[in-house]
Amino acid sequence: MAKIAFGLGKAVVDGDQVLRFSPKYPRNVLQTSTPELVMTETQQAMYALDLQPDKFKTSVDDAVNLDRIPVTDCGAFRNFSRVVSTYDYENQRMVDSPAPAGPKFVTFAHILKYNTFPLADILNELLDITQKEVKCGVEIEFAANLDVGNDSPAIFNVLQVRPISADGLDAEVDWNGIDTDGALVSSGSAIGPGWIQGVRDIVYLRESAFDVLKTREMAAELKALNAQMRQEGRNYVLVGYGRWGSSIPTLGVPVQWSDISEARAIVECCLENFRVDPSQGTHFFQNMTSFNAGYVNVNPFAREGECFDVARLDAMPASFETDFLRQVHFEEDLQICIDGRTGRALIK
Repeated sequence: MAKIAFGLGKAVVDGDQVLRFSPKYPRNVLQTSTPELVMTETQQAMYALDLQPDKFKTSVDDAVNLDRIPVTDCGAFRNFSRVVSTYDYENQRMVDSPAPAGPKFVTFAHILKYNTFPLADILNELLDITQKEVKCGVEIEFAANLDVGNDSPAIFNVLQVRPISADGLDAEVDWNGIDTDGALVSSGSAIGPGWIQGVRDIVYLRESAFDVLKTREMAAELKALNAQMRQEGRNYVLVGYGRWGSSIPTLGVPVQWSDISEARAIVECCLENFRVDPSQGTHFFQNMTSFNAGYVNVNPFAREGECFDVARLDAMPASFETDFLRQVHFEEDLQICIDGRTGRALIK
């Protein structure tokens, strides 16, 4: 699968809504199969570097000088016409052209349907070459520059090639022999290496204090706690609401990977009035698989039997507590099984 976006690749890396397609079948894109899906499921915003000198900020955050621009305001970009389709109100259909009047949507139809730039062919060949050389599945980051003169070819750049960890696929778990009663966390949607040993702490967001307008403060508190855990050589299970590492603070806590590096398992939960799609950021998951950490998504509103028993943790004494976080310590190792083969997870 390929994920592509108009503008800078931060939209892909951070898990924004972008276009997904199979390089083998570039014309069969589910998100553009009906006008209704195009209007709701395609890219909503793009990232660009703000070049105004008076707005430049010096920071270790590489995104601090980026602007997030709604697609509806992208008409001034020269490349925009090469990736959009137009909604034809009169005939209620999508026209694969920027020429007609009407709202524009990022479909990449010129490239994927009409091969004006051979992106799918390049990706297929590149995947074949790199997988043969690396001897396993790979993840490739790339960028294409279509903003060239009429007499110059468009440019395709390979940015990174990384092997995809398969450790979680090798660990077989016999769920028939596991007692699932009394689970603190139970899920049917997880990615992980199987059994995780040596963890005795759970750090979780306090549900009563969770506020989507204060997720930056939560990130700062967690960063400080993670640094303390690193000094003590201790790992933990991290549980929160919405997306961990979201670039949009109202969708979750905007931590960097270094802010939660000591977490061996990361859990994302839904609340009755706060249901967010699971994280999809490529860098986020690459770090997790590289360090054999587990990822768990808990959504009892969509999948029966899933749970995060926050009441039990609230009833236990906290070894550390802030306005937004609680840390609970156990005298024995937690039983943590995150099965990458079946997608099941259990923490008890």
